[in-house]
Amino acid sequence: MRLSQVAKPSTSLTLSPPLRIRTRYAALMMLGIGMMLAVIAGSVSKGEAAAVGGWAVAFLVLSVVLLAVIGIAAVREQLSGVVARDVQNELAGESSKDTPNTCHTSNTPNTSDENDLSDTERALIKLLRNNDIPPDVVAESLREVLERRMGR
Repeated sequence: MRLSQVAKPSTSLTLSPPLRIRTRYAALMMLGIGMMLAVIAGSVSKGEAAAVGGWAVAFLVLSVVLLAVIGIAAVREQLSGVVARDVQNELAGESSKDTPNTCHTSNTPNTSDENDLSDTERALIKLLRNNDIPPDVVAESLREVLERRMGR
């Protein structure tokens, strides 16, 4: 995988972690509501049971579909090594900043090596520290950067 592919992943279905979590909670709530309605359908009259049962089936099917979409998106992102959107925003923010030392925190001392780093290298180091992308993608990207620096 090339460095340009890490910074610009495909535009197909990708869910950010907060959206994935919220959708999972909504799907689980719908699953619970559907199960409660199914239990209620068994204890009401025949005429009401059809309506309540219909709503129960609708909630159950919708929750299963939402859970399937989340699962498929997560598996697809893991297999293709797509960078999450919040990580993309960090990459874009890191490359647009004019400050010479954007990865410096109060816990890490400022060394002369950090001043020699490019924005791409700083972003890769930050991603490596946060472990937001798969290690093999980071290793391939670092190899590519080092080859460019060495002039190969």
